[in-house]
Amino acid sequence: MKVQEIFEYLFVKMGPGDRGPKTTEDRSARMDHTGVKKWFIDNTLLVITLAGVLAGIAVGFGLRPYGLGSDALMVISYPGELFMRLLKLMILPLIIASLIAGSASLNAKMSGKIAVRTLLYFILTSMFNAFLGLLLAVMIHPGKPELRDDSTAIVENKRDHKILDSLLDIGRNIFPDNIVQAAFQQAHTVYTEPKTLFSNANITNDSVPVVLVREIHYRSGTNTLGLVFFCLVFGSLLGTLGPKGKVVIDFFQAIFEVIMKMVTGVMWFTPVGVSSVIAGKILGVSNVGILTSTAASVSSASVPSAAMVLLLVVLAAVDAPTHDVSLLFAVDWLV
Repeated sequence: MKVQEIFEYLFVKMGPGDRGPKTTEDRSARMDHTGVKKWFIDNTLLVITLAGVLAGIAVGFGLRPYGLGSDALMVISYPGELFMRLLKLMILPLIIASLIAGSASLNAKMSGKIAVRTLLYFILTSMFNAFLGLLLAVMIHPGKPELRDDSTAIVENKRDHKILDSLLDIGRNIFPDNIVQAAFQQAHTVYTEPKTLFSNANITNDSVPVVLVREIHYRSGTNTLGLVFFCLVFGSLLGTLGPKGKVVIDFFQAIFEVIMKMVTGVMWFTPVGVSSVIAGKILGVSNVGILTSTAASVSSASVPSAAMVLLLVVLAAVDAPTHDVSLLFAVDWLV
């Protein structure tokens, strides 16, 4: 009776439209074609990026024996330069639109808590890193011990001034006096020699010590800290307006969606840009061993190409060069 009940359940209650489990032959016949095809469709950007990396390496090492001139190297690297310029073009509108639209969706109280927690986390981690560095320096005594006693006073005096100036510059950049200027300039402290209105022939340069004057100058580069602070405050207060601010919120959300579509379109030029940069660097470097060791030691986020725009923001904030960032595509997928 039990066997009969099982057969009735399988062949009567299941109905004509239900089918049993697929056999291994049916699944293998479909997986051979649809599975591989679907994987290539889902990972098209990764596949063509790998192809661009291999093409750049092949072109670089293939043309290296010919000893091309500077003009040829510039032409080969030109597509990569345009690719990097397109990525940098998206940074400013992406920061403004995303921060304003995101902070406006939260209430002011929640945004304030996030800002306070982020600031406390940054301060605590910075203090821990500084304490750990000082502790290890005292315990290990790096450098030559005989030079430490002679140069301690001078080095500490200069270091205190530089640390103080750096901290004050951070505050000046967080609170910029011109939001338009913050889009392309950063404030920083420099020391210059004072201008003398008259000269005394009896006083030589050796007898008069030069006292440097502290001045606030502006250098090229996006003031990311100031823009982030302004956009967070603007978006948080915009969210408190209710229906009055909905039009502005929708405006920035639409801008954010458009910028993301533009970034997605630019990312499809990654194979050409990466191939151009890799070929140009291989042709321009004199020691291939240095290029290999450098390329093997760099990486970014675990998701390929996901943090490229963010990486440009961070490098620009710390005034680091960004013209070779596209080299990360060569090893990012592997790491």
